Amino acid sequence: MRSSDIEKKKRESEIIDMFFRRDPGALKSVSDDYGRLFRRIAFNITSSDTVADEVANDVLLALWNAIPPARPQNLSAYGSAVARNIALGRVRSERSRGRPEVVEELDESVPDGLPDDADGEALSCLIESFLKNCPGRTRAVFVMRYFEEEPLERISERTGMSAGAVKSLLHRTRLKLRAYLEREGYRI
Repeated sequence: MRSSDIEKKKRESEIIDMFFRRDPGALKSVSDDYGRLFRRIAFNITSSDTVADEVANDVLLALWNAIPPARPQNLSAYGSAVARNIALGRVRSERSRGRPEVVEELDESVPDGLPDDADGEALSCLIESFLKNCPGRTRAVFVMRYFEEEPLERISERTGMSAGAVKSLLHRTRLKLRAYLEREGYRI
């Protein structure tokens, strides 16, 4: 494990301990460390700066309410999943705007919503485990599309793959993720 990874884990552990102590400083720490990430995820789903800011604030409240009892292994991934789900909820409630393509793609591969208890952490760990077992390029493309919400064209530029190859790789990976989660007991 790289020293930066060790430092990140230590920092996240300290923040989670602050949540368990109900220290309001935990919210500032999360906002400082991950607020931009949460806003970017929300913006890529909603295409609205205002909604992205609201989602980032809603993530803080959701984390405050979930931790404890939840104790996420990876706070940034957990918070990102919460941001994604809150942003998706906003999009779903505004059906007249339509659903972004990335939402449609991933909806068929993962369970709806993030449970409020340790099951959300378990799902996050399963997805992380699935991605660790994927080849490097597959994992990178998947993360760019579904965690960073990058458009297909941008992924194609960043990887040097054709747009068709990116779409095919994502489709095959979503099918494998779905099968993996179903084997682990999740109904999709």
